[in-house]
Amino acid sequence: MVAKTKAESPQHVVETIERLERQSDACCTGLGLLGHAWNYAAWLSLTECVRRIETNLTPNEYGGSKHKILVMNLARVAGQLWRFAHDHGRPRQCAPSAFRWFPRVARESALAFDVAWPYSQFCLHFPGWHRGLYAAEIEDANTIRFHIGSSQLARRVSAYGKGIRPGELSLVTSEEPQQLPSLSRALIEAFEEAIRGAEGRGLFSVRFGPLGRLRSLLAEMYSERLSNRLRRYPSISVGDYSLEQFRAFYSGLLAVVGAHEHLCFLWARSRSRPLESLVLVYPRVKWNELISEYSGLAVSCIEHILPDLTFGAFASQDLQMTPFVPLADDSSLLGVVPHFPLQSNSEENILRVCSYRRPNVYSQTSLTKEAEMRDRLKSAVKPPRLVCGPLNLGKGVPDLDLVIEDLASGTLLLAELKWPRKPYAPREFPERDKELRKGIAQIRAVRSFLSAGPGFLADRGYVRRPLTDYALVQYCVVSRDHLIETQDEEYPVYSYDVFENEMSGPKDMPSILAFLNSMDWLPREDEDFTFQWTADKVAGVTVFSELFLLKSHGALTM
Repeated sequence: MVAKTKAESPQHVVETIERLERQSDACCTGLGLLGHAWNYAAWLSLTECVRRIETNLTPNEYGGSKHKILVMNLARVAGQLWRFAHDHGRPRQCAPSAFRWFPRVARESALAFDVAWPYSQFCLHFPGWHRGLYAAEIEDANTIRFHIGSSQLARRVSAYGKGIRPGELSLVTSEEPQQLPSLSRALIEAFEEAIRGAEGRGLFSVRFGPLGRLRSLLAEMYSERLSNRLRRYPSISVGDYSLEQFRAFYSGLLAVVGAHEHLCFLWARSRSRPLESLVLVYPRVKWNELISEYSGLAVSCIEHILPDLTFGAFASQDLQMTPFVPLADDSSLLGVVPHFPLQSNSEENILRVCSYRRPNVYSQTSLTKEAEMRDRLKSAVKPPRLVCGPLNLGKGVPDLDLVIEDLASGTLLLAELKWPRKPYAPREFPERDKELRKGIAQIRAVRSFLSAGPGFLADRGYVRRPLTDYALVQYCVVSRDHLIETQDEEYPVYSYDVFENEMSGPKDMPSILAFLNSMDWLPREDEDFTFQWTADKVAGVTVFSELFLLKSHGALTM
């Protein structure tokens, strides 16, 4: 059978796949973990996810690509386990003092994890097929094989979107993990003080010594790190608070969880792993007070931000986006797995949350995106190259967002700028693709207009010459955070990050454009990444899928 998208598949194939999807949705039936109070089952699930992270990494792998890939995948699995517990566990709840780890619940947690892991992949593959992202073939009555991408270029673009770059067998992100690769003397002493004052409580629990100085030092460090990675204007409103206030909030959160995560690591080096202490569990009011103390924000501001980061308040997908996990029916008790916020892209996540919860507010934040891209490019591109924009070309013609002129080589670049929100779930890809296709249509309309009047820009002082006097004129779309497969040589789509790096460098403009148009900035299959067929099975349904693999590391999901 030939693999086909949903739109290409005959009705009987569609019905078979939808039947298997429904069958897999019943996968949590009979799990022993769900015989407990739902909040205890949820806490056990979170603890099992931390245990999986820490037992699958060596100390040297912390903060590296393997760590990031593992956390990214387990943040999704942890969210699925919470849904199992919340929706199917016993409706009663127990006090945090009853959150204990022992052999029987360890086995139950491991079995539940082994169901949630493949099912979390199903929650990508089936929706991806419904959205036309995957092709599928039915191998037998209970087995499906999903294929990624319709061409080699589509696969390269998809790999780029996952952070894979040519020649770098690592995951590239716009925000580095907030780990502790090196510590100042003051931080080392503060950690040592907290460990000296630590008190073991049974085999699996620990209470650490003085934390105030340690958290304060970490808050300063994280505040500086986050400030150095700004991508959006700090004054942007995302609701009842600004991005600047959110960054302060996140610095305070990272100080609390960063201290705890590293202290648990230090404790486990000479003692048993403190399984009952790996997840930070506090009443909501204490989280408000702690983050206020180490962020400098008023509790009233914290109370506006924290609900946006609480899992389950809306259709959030994982615990990197919304790391606070309700462990009480009224969300008065919240747990946090330190690894998840420490490895998250906080700015991207809060903007995504804003788009879900307050779409009207988010639409206003989007109005400045092109200006922010252009301002950064104007700072990065140095003379003798000249940068201008936006240019109003008249009624009925799209504005021209960016012009870069290089008189020395007789080169002129005219670009439409796009900054779509990075797709997070299969349902979001078609809309993001649509934004970029709109950009291509806009730059095509600009070219049609300027071709009819080659002297238009020069007559108004925007450029030095009529278009016909340049040796090379390139029309393009420059997109940040999302790409689409396109082989339109007249209107190529470039990645913003590559574009900025090239335009701010020493190469001449024709060489830059030759490189951009070659698509050599995309990763290469079998050199930078590859695929591996993997089989996931739950509830009697088997799904074969192709996972992206970094050459020397682990698998990447969507």
